[in-house]
Amino acid sequence: MSKQEILSWTSLATSLSAIIFYVTLVLGWPAFLPDVSDDLFQFFFNIFWIAVGIEIVVEIIWEKKKVQQDERDFRIEAIGNKFAYNFIVAVIVVVLVQLFLSGIFGSVNEIYGTLGKKKTLFHVLIIALFTSSLIRRGIMIYHYRKDFI
Repeated sequence: MSKQEILSWTSLATSLSAIIFYVTLVLGWPAFLPDVSDDLFQFFFNIFWIAVGIEIVVEIIWEKKKVQQDERDFRIEAIGNKFAYNFIVAVIVVVLVQLFLSGIFGSVNEIYGTLGKKKTLFHVLIIALFTSSLIRRGIMIYHYRKDFI
């Protein structure tokens, strides 16, 4: 595995851990599921710190003589950035349309009023940023593995 692929895997793990923490803290644990939130928090907390440790070790140990990135890495990163950017733009457009619709239909329907609140839209944008990072790294890992197989 190349250095960039290892860093993509660790970044995917840290982003996934962060989004699980954030969604669980903001939305809470569903009442119909057995409460395993403590175990889940501990599991993703460990994954987060293991991934951060791996990133630090890779940066320290990786030989400086080796090529850090080549053309293939730049191409794969560009593809991942393209998909992540398209996703975040789509989410921002949906949020802007929702702001417009909540202004019109907010007084008629309570759901539109709730979805148009600044607090709700803030959480949607934060989750979109984490999801964009997951999409970027997932696409990059796919292309690293595709060339490998």
